[in-house]
Amino acid sequence: MIMRISRNLLVIMGVLTFLALPASAAEGGTPILEELMKKYTFPLIFLSLAGGVATIGYLYFTGILPRVIFETWKAIDERFALHRYISLAKREYYSVVYTLLPATGRTMPQSHTERYNVKAVWYWYPFYSLGGLSFFAYIILTITGIYLGFYYVPDGEFITDPETGHATSGAYQSMQLIMTKVTFGYIIRAIHHWAAHFMVASVFLHMMRVYFVGAYRNPREVNWMLGVILLMVTIFFGFTGYILPWDALGFAAASIGLEMATSIPAMGPLMAQIVFGGTQITGDTITRMYWLHIFVLPLIGTVLIIVHMALVWIQGEAEPH
Repeated sequence: MIMRISRNLLVIMGVLTFLALPASAAEGGTPILEELMKKYTFPLIFLSLAGGVATIGYLYFTGILPRVIFETWKAIDERFALHRYISLAKREYYSVVYTLLPATGRTMPQSHTERYNVKAVWYWYPFYSLGGLSFFAYIILTITGIYLGFYYVPDGEFITDPETGHATSGAYQSMQLIMTKVTFGYIIRAIHHWAAHFMVASVFLHMMRVYFVGAYRNPREVNWMLGVILLMVTIFFGFTGYILPWDALGFAAASIGLEMATSIPAMGPLMAQIVFGGTQITGDTITRMYWLHIFVLPLIGTVLIIVHMALVWIQGEAEPH
């Protein structure tokens, strides 16, 4: 058994070493794996996901995955005594649900798992997992965004490219660097791009599900309003990220956003000054968008997500009514 595992590991390491070699003998040649990712991005993403699902399924049905999870949890629990904190949190949860809330006249509809005593984490409703999928996309965006942030330059001042004679900027050149020179930069940016689309769609569908099953009603009005704010934050996330490449599409989007901001009565010029750095598109615009995208919006979004998920945990899932 050990010899078989060692042989398989050696084969995998050999394949990865081969793929890490340059595609040509020329200095600075691109690794073979990166060349394949540039040419076959979407098939490779699909095959990776399918391979991951197949691997997890194999490990689960053979009993390896549950055993590894159990042993890992046992080791962590012995070190940090997590079961005590879980018991304390569970006791506090039930004290709120069955003591504090009835005293204030507010009742909590039982969830599907509570009503029918179903020992399951996920609902059988597929749409009930949209909130978790949105959070998963947010984590993916955070990880890939940190990687891209190491190479991105928020310089929006237009200059003339000496090689092509076309107008360019430091921001656009940094995006070209990520796409052509940075190791796996193309695939990381593609994941970031599509995860952003997925998050916007999943948050929107999540809000639709909450509305149509009536989960916004008493006593969940506050969490519904938090969800609406999170939807607007998500859309603004996408808007600021769309501008950051500072290409023709990004410049057009910034121009449209500036016109929309300045058209607001009374507050328009002030809002344009705060968000866009003035009433005209300048190099400061990309700096404002950059800091909104990497600091202000993540800070607001993370705080709201924590509060939103805490309220869902306290109140439970609402049945359609």
